Amino acid sequence: MSAVGANPHGPDEAGFSLTEVLVSVFIFAVIGVISVGLMSTSLNAREQNSGVLEQTGRIDMTRTLLREDLGQLVLRPVRTADGRSEAFVFAGDADGIHGAAATQASAGITLLTLTRRGRANPGLLRPRSSLARIDYVLRDGDLVRRVLPYPDGGSAEAASESVLMAGLDAVELDFLVGAAWTPRIGLRPGQTEIALPRAVRLRYVTPRLGAMEHVVLTTEAGG
Repeated sequence: MSAVGANPHGPDEAGFSLTEVLVSVFIFAVIGVISVGLMSTSLNAREQNSGVLEQTGRIDMTRTLLREDLGQLVLRPVRTADGRSEAFVFAGDADGIHGAAATQASAGITLLTLTRRGRANPGLLRPRSSLARIDYVLRDGDLVRRVLPYPDGGSAEAASESVLMAGLDAVELDFLVGAAWTPRIGLRPGQTEIALPRAVRLRYVTPRLGAMEHVVLTTEAGG
């Protein structure tokens, strides 16, 4: 005869106690917090790596374009849209080239202006030569490369622009003339007493990767 209130299935089949349930919930909560933390860390690391890779690609592109532009530099006089001669055939100044079209508060400052050869024109489909007028402009911390559609008669409004680097700080530009670096240079049409620099050095500070430096040879280096 069984006692009243006794467990018919025996003591081995009794349920969990309240303490055991609370311990289990606590363990699952800890595991959940750790999992969320690991996932958040992984996503942040992925975002940071993506940003660093993008900036590294932009640095490589900036260096490549500088090398190509200065490696095909030509000292050819050019004319503005109103027919007047441009002030410089080649010029550079980290504080802005005096008299350059883009040296305005709204348009930024022109760091470097030059004419280069080697511009592609497949099949000669466009009525232009292989020359191109190139400006490097600093605008609100962004380094912008501007290409005029024609070396003569081009206007800033018709130029195509591409942002090479964004959020730059402490931008410096130097030119190797002879054996010394100088912070600015300006060669005017017909001017022969000033030599073309052998190299150009661009330095700046990036938001993620810190200080960067590019030293690029010009056509004078091979002469």
